[in-house]
Amino acid sequence: MTPEIKKSASSRIGGKTGALPSLDGLRAFSIGLVILGHGIGPWGSHSFLFRYFFLHAELGVRIFFVISGFLITTLLLDEKAEFGFISLKLFYIRRALRILPAFCGVVVTTFLLSALGYLDVPSWLWAFVLTYTLNFAALGGTPGIWPVGHFWSLSVEEQFYLLWPLVLRFTKLRTWVGIAILAIFAGILIRAISVTTGIELIDPARRYAFPFVSGPIASGCLLAITASHVRRMFDEHPWLSGPAATGLAVVLVLFLDTLDLRSANRFVAVISSLLVTFCTARFVFRPTGMIATLLNSPPIVFIGKLSYSLYLWQQLFLNPFSTARICRFPLNLCGVFAMASLSYFLIETQFLRLRKRFQRGAIQMPTVLRPQSAIIEARLRDSTAS
Repeated sequence: MTPEIKKSASSRIGGKTGALPSLDGLRAFSIGLVILGHGIGPWGSHSFLFRYFFLHAELGVRIFFVISGFLITTLLLDEKAEFGFISLKLFYIRRALRILPAFCGVVVTTFLLSALGYLDVPSWLWAFVLTYTLNFAALGGTPGIWPVGHFWSLSVEEQFYLLWPLVLRFTKLRTWVGIAILAIFAGILIRAISVTTGIELIDPARRYAFPFVSGPIASGCLLAITASHVRRMFDEHPWLSGPAATGLAVVLVLFLDTLDLRSANRFVAVISSLLVTFCTARFVFRPTGMIATLLNSPPIVFIGKLSYSLYLWQQLFLNPFSTARICRFPLNLCGVFAMASLSYFLIETQFLRLRKRFQRGAIQMPTVLRPQSAIIEARLRDSTAS
């Protein structure tokens, strides 16, 4: 959920910014799925066709995860190639400046509303919220959990931000790839161990525990590691970036996300994550066609920039348990966009400026936009040697 846009000198790209193509548009699509799904509500009896077109809130989160894994890994690999090593101190400072200010704003607001009696958030939840471990809490369907329930995904991302840079900093390419592949299939492996031995490594009721939901992030990481190879694949097989392949992938993702196969859901989630990763690669490496044009249009890009604050605030206004008028359409949507805009312009942009002080050297264009650069060639040689 936390966007990271890296800019380059305009002279290098012949434009105003070196932002990765389509990522803001994909974020806008992701937050749109979340808001639509939460606005309608997962409760009640809906037909398969209705769910196929409208109820994909968790898919929106998985798309965010793929984007985060891809972009953070790209930036870290560029830093490693440019400077020889990753500065963990500067990385964690930049992440804190990016995530904590807006997060604190919505947490303080939610806490005050609960203290004043407008919400009924269980007191035991706050320890999980403030330590970014909510994904390991036993979350039920009680009304009080809803206002902070979405922080499970922020917990997952924070755990990723903590662990993955350590892997890239202190290990080699084979280890990166191995850990990413293991994370993609971790949920299936844990389930297999449970079925064959009866040992529950993690309570399956804690469905948002990191090993169960880290697959999409790991898929994004793997995409960043193999970026040059994926680009070459698109070059050698143009049909992969054509409308037929892209359209089929999107249709399949929505179809798989609508299914409920119970014990096979973890297999379906892996396939879905890989298809989302393919779509991400297609629109980043080949930002052409009608959909790509839409994703990169100014209104959609702007919504993408707001996506972090939109995600933070939407749960308060799209509360199905609340009888407040502000939680009813269309006031709820107005409230979400109003608070997200305030958060973005008054909080996020201020700390984004501060964060620039902790960049290492001149801001460079992301590797995926420099296919002929020495960094790409070095990574190709490194991967071949490994």
